[in-house]
Amino acid sequence: MRPVIYYILTVITSLHHVQGAKILALFPHPGKSHHMVFEPLFLKLAQRGHQMTVASFFPLENPPVNYTELSFVGLAGLGLEVLDMSMYENPPLKYGIPLIGDIIKQRDETRPLVRSAIMICEKLVGFQPLIEVLKHDYDLVIVENFNSDCMLGLLHVYGIKAPVIALSSCNAFPSSAERLGFVDNPSYVPMITSPWTVSMSYIQRVKNAVLNVYLKRVLQNVQDTEKAIIEKHYGKEVPLYELSKNISLLMLNTFHQLNGVRPLVPGLLEVGGMHLDAEGKKIPQVS
Repeated sequence: MRPVIYYILTVITSLHHVQGAKILALFPHPGKSHHMVFEPLFLKLAQRGHQMTVASFFPLENPPVNYTELSFVGLAGLGLEVLDMSMYENPPLKYGIPLIGDIIKQRDETRPLVRSAIMICEKLVGFQPLIEVLKHDYDLVIVENFNSDCMLGLLHVYGIKAPVIALSSCNAFPSSAERLGFVDNPSYVPMITSPWTVSMSYIQRVKNAVLNVYLKRVLQNVQDTEKAIIEKHYGKEVPLYELSKNISLLMLNTFHQLNGVRPLVPGLLEVGGMHLDAEGKKIPQVS
């Protein structure tokens, strides 16, 4: 039998000093359906000992001890106020025009998101509570990969050098492919905003290619506008396009069995179902 001192030394040498990271999460999109995907991750990180600072339109009523919140409530409308649902309930006749009706519909869907991104960026560049948060140091920054890169510009202005992880509540946008180098070939990768599947007809492929180019151009225009807004406010150059290509990881709320198989890269991770609380729940038995 080994002496007791052997087990004591084994326990001592097995101990590790664990220090939680300081994590900043910047999520200025006012869509509740988006935040519902991300919030469980923030709570889990806090539960595991990390110091979370979360800036969003949806603050928790009872946040954990190591969970600091910055509320954007009041800076923009929430939920259905962001997107006009009448276009789906009573679609106009122009959406039924052969060949171009789908493209017009996609254009109309993106316009409210463009206006929202620019308006919120204009308000946040001078939002003092956010400025105070950005004056601190962080080990990691998490942002949303959707309709705005304004937060990346503010991180640059305040000299935050921490690695940046981007989250998406849906599949990847075409602009994300350029940033990370994965495939978005419109001949077999349907646009995220389109109703098509990987088995597209020739006409659908043509329309898909047009939408691919169109959405990239729209998001580039938003980025250029946000760049001008930040530079005008702070009086310094902000290389927003280069910053958007410098994210370390993009996590998508999707899964290849639902959206089709395509080549990916190490910097892209599918985390479909991340928002589901499965702890303590059993799979129902079919009788």
